Amino acid sequence: MSTLAKRTIRRSQIISIFGVGSIYLFKNQYSKTGDQDSLMLAGLDAWETMFENNKLPDEWKIFEPRLQARLNKEFFLEPPDFRQFSYDKNLKYKTLPYLRFPLWYYCPQCGCMHESSTFAQDSPRCSPKIGQNGKLIHEKHFKSCAKNNETWKKKFLVPVRFMVICDQGHISDFPFAEWVHRKNKYDPNKCELRFVDGRGGNNSIMNVRVDCVRCNEGYSLAEAINSSEDVDVFKNIGYKCTGNKPWLGSAQNDRGCKSSPKVVLRQASNVYYPVVKSSIFIPIKTGKIDRNILEFLNKKEIWSGIKEYSSSKETLEAFLSFHITKLNLDKTKVLDAINLKLKGIEDQKNETVDDEEEFKFQEYNFIKNKEPNEEDLELKLRKIPMDNYKELKNYFSNIFLIDSLIETRVQTGFTRMLPYDPNSNSNEQGPNIQSTSLENLNWLPGITVKGEGIFFEFDEKKIEKWEEKIETAHLLEINDRYNKVRSERGLQERKLNTKFFLIHTFAHLLINQLSYSCGYGSASLRERIYCNLNNEDNKMNGVLIYTASGDSEGSLGGLVREGEPENLQKVIEQALIKAEVCSYDPVCLDHKSQGLNGTNASACHACSFLAETSCEEANQLLDRTMIIGDVIKNIPGFFDELIKN
Repeated sequence: MSTLAKRTIRRSQIISIFGVGSIYLFKNQYSKTGDQDSLMLAGLDAWETMFENNKLPDEWKIFEPRLQARLNKEFFLEPPDFRQFSYDKNLKYKTLPYLRFPLWYYCPQCGCMHESSTFAQDSPRCSPKIGQNGKLIHEKHFKSCAKNNETWKKKFLVPVRFMVICDQGHISDFPFAEWVHRKNKYDPNKCELRFVDGRGGNNSIMNVRVDCVRCNEGYSLAEAINSSEDVDVFKNIGYKCTGNKPWLGSAQNDRGCKSSPKVVLRQASNVYYPVVKSSIFIPIKTGKIDRNILEFLNKKEIWSGIKEYSSSKETLEAFLSFHITKLNLDKTKVLDAINLKLKGIEDQKNETVDDEEEFKFQEYNFIKNKEPNEEDLELKLRKIPMDNYKELKNYFSNIFLIDSLIETRVQTGFTRMLPYDPNSNSNEQGPNIQSTSLENLNWLPGITVKGEGIFFEFDEKKIEKWEEKIETAHLLEINDRYNKVRSERGLQERKLNTKFFLIHTFAHLLINQLSYSCGYGSASLRERIYCNLNNEDNKMNGVLIYTASGDSEGSLGGLVREGEPENLQKVIEQALIKAEVCSYDPVCLDHKSQGLNGTNASACHACSFLAETSCEEANQLLDRTMIIGDVIKNIPGFFDELIKN
């Protein structure tokens, strides 16, 4: 876990929803009443300053050649975890850098507002202004807090929950002073703001307002929150987007941003959307290497040192000498293995593409054609003869049980207001992606997930015969609605096919069923869809269902166990039986435009949806009738025969 004093966040969350530029509510460690600190994670430039000479520790480095080549980075770095005891001083007491945001606070007792500083260490306390005569200004409002002369007795202020963002990724404090003083100029030396959070015990947004107790002016914030998208709520006060990027430093901003600022609540879902790229690790082609040598080279600190000293044979041998002697390894074999691995990495990088579909095709092709090799530690799989699966052989060409796999997830940036499409290429236009660093660093934050999985390859001929019978009119309408939204966001259109709806819906139904029997919760399982939409030459008809718990080391074995021939058919049959009846039927079954932007047909929360972290498509592009069929409309399901039997 990554820590700031007693504050902790899971590493997997730092690579996703609580990454650089996001806001996290930590518990105030000095408060006894549950007060909170609102902090924003600083940029990657500040991460480097935590280490001596800005040298990042080898132990936290991640090497994934294909993803490195795709993102043009030398390595990835696991977020630092707090270590109270460590032999390496460079790893001891490391904490992630945070800054305060938003800067406006208010007292929950008297409403007195205070603007803090970005790098203030402690949460501000309530301190109403005192006049020149030593008397409290506007005593009727702030008397309850002014009598506390000792600091420890003063109330901790609460961060306001209103802020301003734009679709270019900028974020700023709500302009409270300008909002209140829209008729008069604001003088910070003469004005005192007061936050009124509900009246008569009603905390509705309609009752939230900000007043100036000196000017006797005040306005409700409901006007700013409830305005339509076409209305500029800040027109009357002349406020425009500041271009503020506080995660990169208080002085960093994009002057002249022309986007319209929007008022949002601090913990609204559209404040932060991480841009995450992932990759299933494909072992390097090195031939047969002694297992002990392979395990030695796979250690992060060893391989990082090898890459650093590989330019000089003498320096490399000096670096390796101690470790080779300690482990009793043959120096010549170690050097030969290093050369093979370096060559394999270079070859793999040269083959890497940016296109998301082709990138996945490399994984799909490798899994299908991988030769059994017990020495592979990163991707160990077993191909089960399809005759062992009895009736399932009529629907699948191959089923692979993956006992060991490694997924690397890397955050490349983030967006606000509009999410980034995970299926887009790195250079594809869309919502403005904000960088997580000032300079173009040679690394990005990432994590590795070690786990297990089941890979299904659907029978291509079976799909083709089924597609000839299926009615696709409603799927074409869904595709049009889906692409209309993508076009509005500046993303390229995707020509979805019937096969995609089939594979995607099957993955959801199976994950929901597996969560009852494999030992993992549904949120700990994840799908990776392999389906060609653009290139007919790279045919893909598969899905990988695998464990997705970010901090797990290895696997429990429960998922692979459910993929064994004696278990898998029962699991699939149970999933199909549940799919036949949804608690919202017949509404769910007959509805061909539901879910986000109407991009689902017969699929809803009660029958087909998964946790957001488990689905690649944000619970879109699903249709149960692809699986079970629709008798009334004479639509055959892909698994019709298996259900009838």
